[in-house]
Amino acid sequence: MSEHEERMAGFARRFPAGKARREGMTSGARRAIVVLFGLTVLLAGLNLLFTVREVSAVHDAVIASCEFDSDLGTAPIIIVPPAKKAGLLGVKIVSDARVAWRGLGCPGTLAPPGPGFYRWAKFYGPPVD
Repeated sequence: MSEHEERMAGFARRFPAGKARREGMTSGARRAIVVLFGLTVLLAGLNLLFTVREVSAVHDAVIASCEFDSDLGTAPIIIVPPAKKAGLLGVKIVSDARVAWRGLGCPGTLAPPGPGFYRWAKFYGPPVD
């Protein structure tokens, strides 16, 4: 008998054919599968709850940002004497708020900008809408 045949014979003695099919799954293995399945379902449920909470918080933040940008986007551009022209910062703030409002996909319609915005936006060059 060759070395390979001896090894195979020893293997056959230790693991007779069909033995695993006759005995079935042990109760410990069944319990482990049930526990692992239950743990998987529990983790999936907790993940769903966490995701819903996070998405709701982000949605609330976006809506708050929309309201803020809507308010800033309609602010009037005024000239404070003794200045002869409006300040660049004020024009950029209004312009950026309007661009952000559109970029966030905010609901509703954005009111027209305050008086003087188009004139000073053309002068300084930030995006109008």
